[in-house]
Amino acid sequence: MKDRLEDFSNKTLTVKDFKSVEESLKAEVQGEKIDDYKCSGCNKKVEVTKRTLFAETPNVLILHLQRLVFNFDTFQNDKLNSYFEFPTVLDLKPYSYHEVMKKEGTKVGEAEGSAPKVEVQKEKGAEEEEQEIPPVIIEDDCWEYKLVGINMHSGSANMGHYWSYCNTERGNAEGENSMEWMQTTEDPW
Repeated sequence: MKDRLEDFSNKTLTVKDFKSVEESLKAEVQGEKIDDYKCSGCNKKVEVTKRTLFAETPNVLILHLQRLVFNFDTFQNDKLNSYFEFPTVLDLKPYSYHEVMKKEGTKVGEAEGSAPKVEVQKEKGAEEEEQEIPPVIIEDDCWEYKLVGINMHSGSANMGHYWSYCNTERGNAEGENSMEWMQTTEDPW
């Protein structure tokens, strides 16, 4: 297992063949198999699984729904107008690095007898030597996000109009720990 930490400011989710944000996130956790991947360690072609897990959460999460797909019959972009469900409160914990490792029975820092690795270049004289060190992945404690805005598009892949819906009351006097914080349907939009 080889882990690579990547910073992100927004997350693109696949819409095609999925009905909701949760389904799309589950597919990312399961990952996709890649055949004939050339391993840099053993220099052989192997089968690998590429997947995305959350190690840390940002203060503000922006989800981008990938509704444009390339049509190989027409060689043009098509816009998917299919129904895609998103929750008013999103819990990312089931898609987190620590939660998935626990569920799979893999201790953090241990996979198939080896630690997670990140490639780092270290200078050594005139040569550069590749050295692998374990990433520092601290378990985050904030995984829930409340929906506060939506950007909508009407039109085709090539033209259209955008508009936004915004939650004008983001929270209340009692704060995020109250059950009222999660009831966004009662908030004015």
